[in-house]
Amino acid sequence: MTASSPRQTSLPPDDERRRLALAHDAIGRYPLRGEPELRFVRQGENTTLEVRAEGRRFALRMHRPGYQTAASVASELAWTESLQSVGIRTPAAVPGRDGRPVQRLAAPEGERLTVLFEWVEGTPLRAEDDAALWRRLGTEMALIHEHGRRWRPPDWFTRRAWDAAGMVGPEPHWGDPLALHEWPPAERAVLESARAAVRERLAAFGRGPDRYGLIHADLGFENILARPDGGTVLLDFDDGGPGWFLYDLAVSLFPLERQDPDQARRAREAMLAGYREVAPLPEAHLAELPTFSMARRLVTLGWVFTRPETDHAARQRPWRIRSAVPAAREFLAWAERHPPAIAAEPA
Repeated sequence: MTASSPRQTSLPPDDERRRLALAHDAIGRYPLRGEPELRFVRQGENTTLEVRAEGRRFALRMHRPGYQTAASVASELAWTESLQSVGIRTPAAVPGRDGRPVQRLAAPEGERLTVLFEWVEGTPLRAEDDAALWRRLGTEMALIHEHGRRWRPPDWFTRRAWDAAGMVGPEPHWGDPLALHEWPPAERAVLESARAAVRERLAAFGRGPDRYGLIHADLGFENILARPDGGTVLLDFDDGGPGWFLYDLAVSLFPLERQDPDQARRAREAMLAGYREVAPLPEAHLAELPTFSMARRLVTLGWVFTRPETDHAARQRPWRIRSAVPAAREFLAWAERHPPAIAAEPA
């Protein structure tokens, strides 16, 4: 999350003091006058603080050590700035005193990268929201994909890819859930089979330009703000990079698995309708969505083990562990009934 009106979470006092000290160091790198007021907002993938200065509000994002590089964060900002040219609103980054929006700070836990964003007012999207918002989400998701097809990024552009290796390879980006938890042998075998089936189906699906390109990769509820004027703002492209377009859909729809089925169906239909207003989404492609939903489940299962300090991971871990194997069995049964229908294409 980069800028929004999110719920406030808390840190242990010592951790909060340490992060506030680091945040004050970071704020000194930006051209803000006076003595800024800082308030801790959220500890998620990154640390977010609200900054009040000069009668304005900002959001300071302090990156998790080791996840991104200065070049990859600069690439994210170049991408989101370009997205604004097609009408997708994203928070604007504030250049530092040296003219660079990405600042590098030394910290005991390793180098911390920081970005200061303009604050954006809005309310995070929720599953029970009006279908018009879900339709708008689908439209903006398609705009991201369409923009990526046409955009020529700078030569130095670099972002991690959500390809098969990044999601279900031996060293996935968010950690290997099979290595990070002591699964009973029978359950581990089911998860290994599901992961292998995902890899096989991704290879069959291929990475043609009609299905693979730049994606947000985390377009979940808290990263979509509904503005008072009815518009939306897209946040936190921290995970964005090359990937399958269907993975973006799977990411947004995955949390609805725990919602009322009729509500989830209405949200899905509205989002698909909005997407198809902008870009084609063939039924033959959409038929492979369960593969990407299973990929998302495995990716986030790794995440809850490698981000133990976050409130979200702590809340989600028991359910993720409990539901993983039944979901894998269901996916394997579906995969057996539905052989891949799309021939492999050159990667």
